[in-house]
Amino acid sequence: MNTLEDDVRRCVDFHGHLCPGLALGIVAARAGLEELGVDRSHDEEVVSCLETDACCADAVQVLSGSTFGKGNFIYRDVGKVAMTFISRDRESSVRLCLKPGAIRLSDAHRALMDKVMGRGNPTEAQHKEFWRLHNQRAEEILRMPWSDIFSMTTVAPAIPPKAVIEPSALCDRCGEPVMASKLKEIDGRALCLTCRST
Repeated sequence: MNTLEDDVRRCVDFHGHLCPGLALGIVAARAGLEELGVDRSHDEEVVSCLETDACCADAVQVLSGSTFGKGNFIYRDVGKVAMTFISRDRESSVRLCLKPGAIRLSDAHRALMDKVMGRGNPTEAQHKEFWRLHNQRAEEILRMPWSDIFSMTTVAPAIPPKAVIEPSALCDRCGEPVMASKLKEIDGRALCLTCRST
């Protein structure tokens, strides 16, 4: 496994900045992969199921090697900072979920976040202070034991099928190529999802 510093650098390069959410993803991915005894997925060996589309998802993609393009990154819009890591080879999986109250922001940090994230008109000084506090909190999270932040449970591995690569066919309405299995026949015409919903 890479050093924490290496992992942080790679995740920041991908995500664009360090923040508490990215730090949560780093901690969870490192803990989940270590618990399963697996390394970063080069193909589809590791499947990651995320229950949020927040910043932590980017760290999970970088560290687990699970991506939308390979079909081994699954997003379920549940709104929880929770993620399941599945090892196809070991036929095992673990789920990590943020513990209630594990990551609290100070009142000052929270107030600045509300202002900076679009609900106010922050001054340059407020913007700078927000990012100082944001980075400080992220660094604190990275130093915490994962067990102080997340609960981890072993779950029955619901291993999804590997990604299917199939030829495209043309939609009879828009003429654009689409995966043939995504077309649906309506009134004798093979339509893509976009054309079916308009």
